Amino acid sequence: MSKALDMARELVKQLEEAEKKNKVRLSELKPRETFKIGEHDFIVLDQDGSSQTTKVISKEFMAEDVVFDRNTKDYNKSSLKKMIEADIQPIIENALGAENLVEHKVNLTSVDMQHEFEDCVCKVRPITFDEARKYNDLLVNKDLGDWWWTCTPCSTKERGLEYSIAVVSPSGCICNNGYYNINGVRPFCILKSHIFVSKGE
Repeated sequence: MSKALDMARELVKQLEEAEKKNKVRLSELKPRETFKIGEHDFIVLDQDGSSQTTKVISKEFMAEDVVFDRNTKDYNKSSLKKMIEADIQPIIENALGAENLVEHKVNLTSVDMQHEFEDCVCKVRPITFDEARKYNDLLVNKDLGDWWWTCTPCSTKERGLEYSIAVVSPSGCICNNGYYNINGVRPFCILKSHIFVSKGE
């Protein structure tokens, strides 16, 4: 009983603090609406009421001119994954609290449905090819100056695409690029939707 009471008091405290700072609960934002994580604008892609989570992606690049990797198109082993987890994930955790990022499994099946690599477990990552198709209209940002990485390989060496990763253009077009080239990074993550955030413009 006392634990429930403590939780209720904490919720009231959060509500009062949110009102003071003119914040809204993340679960109240609709897909396409934006909010702030630190100094960065993020777009709401999807709300899941059953799990009380929200899928989001950065509106702008949080890193530019980034190589996926020099030797592999397996996101699990890539330098891109290491960079996101070392440089970008801490920014999000510091702004929202590490406990409010949901660790999840992502399927690295290629664009042509080849299962070369194992699933990846992470909290912050590039979007997948399937997600880029599903949320395509929400991803368009013609102010971006470059294409940006997904974490999905296009195919396999045996099928003639040894180096290609799916990438997305500022206009939403999906194509491919060699993993040794440079592109922008728009991190995707799943957040607990009870948190309070500042709405974007």
